[in-house]
Amino acid sequence: MNHPKLVFVGYFILFPVLFLFSSLLWRFVIRNGELLVVATDALAILAIYYFIVSAFLVTRMNRSSS
Repeated sequence: MNHPKLVFVGYFILFPVLFLFSSLLWRFVIRNGELLVVATDALAILAIYYFIVSAFLVTRMNRSSS
């Protein structure tokens, strides 16, 4: 597998899905929180994560192309 594809899979698919499932499992199933509150909190955190990771990868790609 090519290195950029592995980075994409890790940062944009694997880590967010793992976070979402672990957050839902911990906060909804184990701590008995409300599903809507847990889901909106987890998705808000993921939105911030995607923004930061996207900005990081764009700057990294700009450095490598120069």
